[in-house]
Amino acid sequence: MEIVSCKVLRNENIKELIYEMELYAPEIAHKATCGQFINISTNDNAMLLKRPISICKIKENSIVITYRIVGNGTKKLASFQIGDVVEVLGPLGNGFPLYLNMHCLLVGGGIGIPPLVELAKQLKNNGNKVTVLLAARNKDLLIYEEQFKDADVFVMTDDGSLGFKGNVIDFLNQFSLDFDILYACGPTKMLQALDNRYQGIKEGFISFEERMACGIGACYGCVCKTKTVENGYMRVCKEGPVFKLGVVDYES
Repeated sequence: MEIVSCKVLRNENIKELIYEMELYAPEIAHKATCGQFINISTNDNAMLLKRPISICKIKENSIVITYRIVGNGTKKLASFQIGDVVEVLGPLGNGFPLYLNMHCLLVGGGIGIPPLVELAKQLKNNGNKVTVLLAARNKDLLIYEEQFKDADVFVMTDDGSLGFKGNVIDFLNQFSLDFDILYACGPTKMLQALDNRYQGIKEGFISFEERMACGIGACYGCVCKTKTVENGYMRVCKEGPVFKLGVVDYES
């Protein structure tokens, strides 16, 4: 993990307020694993903290990140042009473990979908059967359905504007899905519902999100309460962002 200067290869608006950026970053691409993230500078002296963004795709010499404009930092990222150079710290955190010859269920909600793109690809390359549930509030916020073409994909939206009407748990209550390993990334309420449903029953991993500052575990600004350490906390940027089912205490 190191700070590297990366050139912007593209930065495209793919849906309302959602952008996909590709960075020439061979040093990061050669080390990165599914589920890790980077801390990317805004190139703005008024915003000193880098922004943590999950890695969506890992290529031979580049990485792809996907982000939604939610504040001044991500708005600044959206202004980057091809050829701009940006400081990036990464790869950071612990990613998803990979298995062989299993049936893997991937569940992505909203902007939690991008980290599952590379995961699905690598799981498929390892001989796994991959089933994917993609959820969003409405069809305009659903992304990357086409990126999972080698998997069995089920789409759901809260308002029913695309696919099944309802959330992930509604879908799982109505349709019986058998699988070996669960991977999930998305809103905390979705992760909590999946965790409560499958902990102690299935092997599984969730990518948990918290506000971050340093990204390397030094500041303890992104801790989450855990069930596995008595009166203890874990750093999402260091021990996470991927945790086993049954680890995160959502009630704290």
